[in-house]
Amino acid sequence: MKNRNKISVLIPDGESHLVMFVVNCLSQFSEIKIFLMSNKKHIAMRYSRHIHHFSYYPKTNIETQWITNINKELEKHNIDVIMPIFEDGIKIIIKHKQQISSSNKLGILPSLDNFNTAINKGLLIKHLEQNKIPYPKSILIESGKNYDTNLFEFPIIIKPLEGFGGGMGIYVFENKKELEQYFITNGCSYTYLVQDYIKGYDIDCSVLCKDGEILAFTIQKGTMFGSSKFSPQIGLQFLYEKELYKVVEKLMKSLNWSGVAHIDLRYDENDKLFKVIEVNTRFWVSLDASLIAGVNFPYLFCLASLAENFQKPSYKHIKYLSLKGLIKSIKKNKRFVLNTEFIFNNTPIKFALKDPLPMVYKFVWRTKNILISKFKT
Repeated sequence: MKNRNKISVLIPDGESHLVMFVVNCLSQFSEIKIFLMSNKKHIAMRYSRHIHHFSYYPKTNIETQWITNINKELEKHNIDVIMPIFEDGIKIIIKHKQQISSSNKLGILPSLDNFNTAINKGLLIKHLEQNKIPYPKSILIESGKNYDTNLFEFPIIIKPLEGFGGGMGIYVFENKKELEQYFITNGCSYTYLVQDYIKGYDIDCSVLCKDGEILAFTIQKGTMFGSSKFSPQIGLQFLYEKELYKVVEKLMKSLNWSGVAHIDLRYDENDKLFKVIEVNTRFWVSLDASLIAGVNFPYLFCLASLAENFQKPSYKHIKYLSLKGLIKSIKKNKRFVLNTEFIFNNTPIKFALKDPLPMVYKFVWRTKNILISKFKT
């Protein structure tokens, strides 16, 4: 970096579960000072050795009050980059960016219209259709309205239009009877997106963009399921797929995207196409994996926000296991614990060893809650 000794980064939504992954990435550079702001007083990352300063503000449902709290932090500290990390915070800041006292300190973000298009599955489908970007055949079922099951070609997958994450609320139905029974039992309390269930495999692309141009990316394919086949993968293989990259590149240009995004795609074995499933308009849980592969997205986000030039980084085509993936692998094969080189270099264990207090805090907190629960019963 040119003529810059330190970068002060404010994460205003530090209560997000993603904060640990973002901090792990930023902590790789001693010139970065991390300022954490949270609406929860006691969070694990408050005790991280990498946090330069922690600020607590009680939770507010008034968006402009949260912006006021951010302005207080800007006034107290010499902040260079404001980096919201989760959808809610990102959207509020985009909506009220004119009220940020130092708007030049805002990290790169998309326009509100493009953010809303990307995050809303229904609007995204329309956008994909208009821009001739591959996607699965899709139909909306609006809350409380009747629907004609004859419109669907089974098997299908259904998912809530907005408001869920981590694979929650997603189901696959093999036939009309299964779908109708689901709605008889559960009702139709949400607006759902119904899509053809594509024969193929899931694959993701993580990006950092500015004005529609991809500045950095990684492509990764899951190798191990988490709690369900729709939850985040706990094992990954990094690879490169030229045709997939072309699809993502066209999508980001069409959205004129600025900031980070994590795009879920599925390879259609019948059509021989990579099809866009959804866009996560935030940072993601596999940031550690991207970092180990060679791309530090939060750090590059800072550089791009400060108008610092850098070459598009390459990444290694490695295998990766999250801590849950590591535990699952050891349970399956006890001898896996002897593979120390892989464990240290291809899992996040080294981040936990360098910064153990947040992990200890989480363990103590969870153990306490379990004991309290057992005592009550």
